[in-house]
Amino acid sequence: MTRWERTALTFISQTSDWDRNRDSTSFIPFSISLLRELFGAYSSLLLDFEDAYTAKVKAASPSYLNDLILNPGPIIALLEQHHFKAIYWPQVPERNPFDDLLQALSSAVILPVKAHGVNGVILFGWSEPQIFDAPARESLEIIQGRLREILQQSYNQRVLSGTMLRFTAIMHAMPQAIVFIGNDGHSGWVNAAAASLLQLERSGEQPPHVLSAVMGQLINSAENKEHINNEALQLFMSPDNQMKDMRWEIPGNTLSVSCMPVDGIGRLWEFKKL
Repeated sequence: MTRWERTALTFISQTSDWDRNRDSTSFIPFSISLLRELFGAYSSLLLDFEDAYTAKVKAASPSYLNDLILNPGPIIALLEQHHFKAIYWPQVPERNPFDDLLQALSSAVILPVKAHGVNGVILFGWSEPQIFDAPARESLEIIQGRLREILQQSYNQRVLSGTMLRFTAIMHAMPQAIVFIGNDGHSGWVNAAAASLLQLERSGEQPPHVLSAVMGQLINSAENKEHINNEALQLFMSPDNQMKDMRWEIPGNTLSVSCMPVDGIGRLWEFKKL
């Protein structure tokens, strides 16, 4: 195994759970620092294309390169010539769009990275000449793919988290009491109105056995519990596995109760005060 292959495997290992467990905004600086160390490179940086006229240096080592501004036009033209694939310079050309960043360096690699939240290139430079043979190029392309993969996964996680926050806020704001009990025996959820109705200490995630117990207590307190139990039996025998507008006579409250399946993953209960 070559040092480039070892580097690719180490990088994948070091970033195996980043998209799930860490702040995605720090992923690129961490990756650049880690790869510079693994590569034994002298310099590394992200050149971020902020707009059509500005490319700014970020996460740079040496740090004095940070915040330098370059014209992205010639750099993008170079990337287009290489079809936005990795560029390998065993010997840095005398004239190139990165002159200000690669002074006195012998070799360089430019990795284009375009994903949600990042549009630019990651650049590594070496003082000593490097040989970018087939194993080196294959390993660098694997690393480039891993960078894109984690950026995409992190973006997906942010979108999902945002959607869940909005969904949860909407469900908690509903005046109806909502209870979900999963078929897996492990998942359950109640909104704020349901937590109050069932006298739970908190809303949100709840074990199904807890929800079944407190709902059983609610039924036992009902003045028409025999009727409710008969309707519950019909519920489990009904072809569509749902019942609507069941009437529960709870002391101090009359409730309209509906139960319906949710895509084969569980049941959703709705309690409305009449």
